[in-house]
Amino acid sequence: MKTLSKTELLTKEAVQIVPVEFEDGTGVYVRSMTAFEKDAFEQSLRIEVKNKKGETSFELSLGNFRAKLAVNTICDEKGDLILTTQDFLNLSKNMSAGRMEQIVNAAQKLNAITEEDKEDILKNSVAGEAGNSNSDSVEN
Repeated sequence: MKTLSKTELLTKEAVQIVPVEFEDGTGVYVRSMTAFEKDAFEQSLRIEVKNKKGETSFELSLGNFRAKLAVNTICDEKGDLILTTQDFLNLSKNMSAGRMEQIVNAAQKLNAITEEDKEDILKNSVAGEAGNSNSDSVEN
C-alpha cells in the first residue's frame, strides 16, 4: 500500500460521473459528492425539535429525500452541479416518480447511501450536536 502524503490527501479528487438515461432517450448525469457536500446534504435531512422544557433535539426528516439528493448530484458532463439546493421542491413537484427513482438509485450507489446510513444520520444528529450552528449546511 502506498501511503498518501498531506498534499495528496488535500488535493481535490475528481468526482465520478454516470449517465442516467430515461426511456424516451433523454437523461441526466449524476455525480458523486465530496465529503463536505455529503455532510451538508445529510444536514438538510435533519429538523430541529424543541420539547416542552425548551430542550433542543434533532429528528430525521426524509421528506423530499429523493429531490434533495437529486439536486445535490445532477450535473453536467463535466461534473458541475446544474441545480441549486433551493430547486428541490420544484423538482419534486414536476418530475415523475419513475425518473426521480432512476436518478436517486444512481446517486445512492455512487455516494454509498444505504438505509443504514439514513438511520446513522439520525443517530449522529442526536449525539452532541444540539446547539451547534449549521451555517455551512445545505438549506432546505
